Amino acid sequence: MTEKLVPNPRHEQLRQLLREAEHGSQEVRQAYQRAVGAMQSGKVWTGPTATTWSAELEARHRRLGQLARRVVEAIEEELRRQPPLVTESEADAMRREMAGRV
Repeated sequence: MTEKLVPNPRHEQLRQLLREAEHGSQEVRQAYQRAVGAMQSGKVWTGPTATTWSAELEARHRRLGQLARRVVEAIEEELRRQPPLVTESEADAMRREMAGRV
C-alpha cells in the first residue's frame, strides 16, 4: 500500500524563509540609497575626503545588495531541491528533526 503524500514541511519552511529574505533583501538594497544619492549630489560634503568616503559608501551599498541577492538565491536553490510533497512518515521525521533544532 502506498503512503499518502502530504505537504513537505521543509518546503513550506523554506517558502516562508524565502518571503522573509526577499523582503529583507529589498530593505538592504535601499539601505544606503538616500545617503549615496546625497553624497553624489555634491551638496552635502565636498573635497577629497568626501569623495573617498562617498566611493566607499557606494561600494558598500553595492556589496550589501549583492550579498542580499546571494542569500535569496541560496534559499531558492535549496527550495528547488525539496519536493513539495512527501510521504506522511517522511513529513513526520522532518517535523521531529526540525523540532529538535529549536
